[in-house]
Amino acid sequence: MRTYGKDSATGEWTLLTEAIVTGPSNPLTTTINSVSGAKSFITSTLYTAITAFTDTTPNGGVVNVAQNDVLINDQIFDANNNLLSNIWTDITQNVTLAVAPLLTNIAQQIGGSQSFFNTWGLSQGETVIVDVGYIWLATLVQTLRLTTGESPFYGNYGIPGQESVMTQVAPDVALNQTQAQYAPYFASLTIIRQQNATQPTYNVYATFKNGVKIQTVVAT
Repeated sequence: MRTYGKDSATGEWTLLTEAIVTGPSNPLTTTINSVSGAKSFITSTLYTAITAFTDTTPNGGVVNVAQNDVLINDQIFDANNNLLSNIWTDITQNVTLAVAPLLTNIAQQIGGSQSFFNTWGLSQGETVIVDVGYIWLATLVQTLRLTTGESPFYGNYGIPGQESVMTQVAPDVALNQTQAQYAPYFASLTIIRQQNATQPTYNVYATFKNGVKIQTVVAT
């Protein structure tokens, strides 16, 4: 989902929900402080399986590591840099590997790369109170991605996607009903189905009751 808001300075629509941030380094080292005051360090390195191979679990089971599985190697060192533990895990399959993979089967992921993760400029643990309009907007987006009858509590909410596929009739009635269901929570609300989109996609134009204007594109 991409969300846009009006720039108060220029009056132009501005993309709000994507910001380039730099990812963590790889490997990443974290300090561990025990209650006794002793220090140790854990170094975590992410890898990608560049070919499929077979490994085993600590219990002797067989693990078929698939190409493109994400692996992590956690090494724990004491304060004198002595290796205390060396654990390999296939994150994709959530299984511990008993034997370290051959270096010819894996490739270390590049750390510090730029991604479109959004931190919103917040620090860890920071709390921000947002206008209730954003909460209703998020609820509306989830409803547009919900199939009618899918929720055991709100069976009259959602879009009859499967029925639309079978009948080849666009769910415009359900879309209008959804707009009517959420309109009371906004100063104004308009939902328009994109024509000829490869997947059900909706343009949502909303004005919060505090005057904030939002445009968002929802692909389901």
